Amino acid sequence: MRKTIKKDILFFGVPALTVFLLGLIFSGRDGYDGLVGTIWYLIMHPENLRLLSVWNIAGLSLCIVGLSIAIVAAWTLKRFYSSTLVTREEHQLMTHGVYRLARHPLYFGVLIVILGVPVYPPSLYGFLILSLLIPIFLFRIKMEEEMLIEHFGDEYQTYRKTTKKLIPFLY
Repeated sequence: MRKTIKKDILFFGVPALTVFLLGLIFSGRDGYDGLVGTIWYLIMHPENLRLLSVWNIAGLSLCIVGLSIAIVAAWTLKRFYSSTLVTREEHQLMTHGVYRLARHPLYFGVLIVILGVPVYPPSLYGFLILSLLIPIFLFRIKMEEEMLIEHFGDEYQTYRKTTKKLIPFLY
């Protein structure tokens, strides 16, 4: 278990955080106002929603949809959710709720948020940099699936055959 956590931090945590921070820097540099600042402003002054551009609305929408998917996925896992790759002895394989549609809906939601951030300003450089997170997430999914196969065996193999990996109905 310790080896998996070290590998997870080294090959996912550090690269993902580095790319994410770089993407935020470039997205913020290209935008006239920060995404968080705009959300807060709209909460305080919802009548000004009409002042946003199509890009702003698309970016905010992606962030809200992605965050919603990620929250539902984490909520479905409840006590089995962990920020690091780990299984417990009492661990149960989730195949209901959003996990009927994709094996990794939490990652799908987070990726939607991450890709929505540079759409908001809009920022081509931010989008290109944050797109580098896709292979990083795919590598983590590979590590996680190896761990789940080891823990659940044939039950997980059957689940893999009947459920898409990341994007419901597509991939």
